[in-house]
Amino acid sequence: MRWLFPDDPVRRRRRDRVLLVLGIVLAVVLVLRAARKGDSVLVRNQEWGARFVERQDPYVDTLRGGRLHGPYPPSYAIVCAPLSMLPTGVARVVWALAQIGALAATFVLLRRWTARGWPQLAPHVPVLFALALILASRYVLRDMAGGGGNLLYGTCALWGIELALGGSAVASAFLLALPLVLKPNLAPLVLALPLRGRWRAFGVTIALALVLAWLPGMWFGASGWSELWSRWGHDVAAYSAVDDLSRADQVPEGFPVDDDGMNQSLRAALGRIAGDVPGLARWSARVGALLAILAAAWACARARGTRAEILGVLAMLPASLLASPIAWKAHHAVLLPLFALLAASALERRRWSALATFLVSYWIACGVLSEELVGKAGKAWLQRASVVTWWTIAMLAATLARARRPDGPDCAESAAPRAPGRA
Repeated sequence: MRWLFPDDPVRRRRRDRVLLVLGIVLAVVLVLRAARKGDSVLVRNQEWGARFVERQDPYVDTLRGGRLHGPYPPSYAIVCAPLSMLPTGVARVVWALAQIGALAATFVLLRRWTARGWPQLAPHVPVLFALALILASRYVLRDMAGGGGNLLYGTCALWGIELALGGSAVASAFLLALPLVLKPNLAPLVLALPLRGRWRAFGVTIALALVLAWLPGMWFGASGWSELWSRWGHDVAAYSAVDDLSRADQVPEGFPVDDDGMNQSLRAALGRIAGDVPGLARWSARVGALLAILAAAWACARARGTRAEILGVLAMLPASLLASPIAWKAHHAVLLPLFALLAASALERRRWSALATFLVSYWIACGVLSEELVGKAGKAWLQRASVVTWWTIAMLAATLARARRPDGPDCAESAAPRAPGRA
């Protein structure tokens, strides 16, 4: 503990240099790993974008037959169309570098939050970030391997919230609207704006999201674009009404069939428990998702201190994962900043705590117990037991509990809590 959190500035600089070198090595390895990746979601995204550019139905997989990427809205073309114009090898490297940039932007954001809410740990943000990477390692590796966008979209959205809370309505709106039209499962995060009194930023964000959602239609054609949105909305509604997500005959074409337990959403987890009881899992998941969002919204709206405001906003992340009907493990990469600040809360007194035990337990259950350790049969059992889902609920509960606690005595000296406003 003393080596991780030294008081001596010289020792801190030495520690930070070591962590920086390790970070650079890790970044190089991750980019090279992504560049060598074979068939992946990035390739599918390029194919999706190429069909859009050719004004074909992007959801119809002309190479393999059938439909593809059903859960993604038509506005996904904003990302896929530019990717389709790059050679696949170049696209992999560019996307991986963008993901590394998202990690760097998350680090900068954590420095701002820590300085305001945990000022005693501000000199130790590199350690907190490293701990968060370890806790989220399984999710980050999955997201970065095949070209996922969860790190990118989550980082954009959180920076948008940060700028909005600081009084910038226009810049924050773009950073929030873009992930909103690319990754709609992050939509609950936008509720933090009106909950913290940033109504102007909220209105500009919604207006800009509508513009971005329609913008690709200028190329595709208005009637065809409207048809894509109409069909997508119909398919999403049909998917939400499915009783058994493991039944291919019930799931709309192009949407994932939960036949292997990889979907770690609350909806899928309850479906594995409810079995064949019609409507039980579906309605239970809706109630559970609503309760999760309401609990996070309550914490966000009632926040009266610096830490409470930050943790209240971040509570929307596990709530969003629970509310989404599809939650792959890679989607949980957005929890990275929450891991860092919970680690700050656990270790701010430089000694072991119950919260530290909770985080280690989370890491063992959701990270260490991988296929390499427990084998394919063990991995399959853990997936069907929905381990990640139940720990996401526990993560939300731990965040809400911490958000209720008062700020430390040093927080008032470093920064006053943001007052609700109209920005």
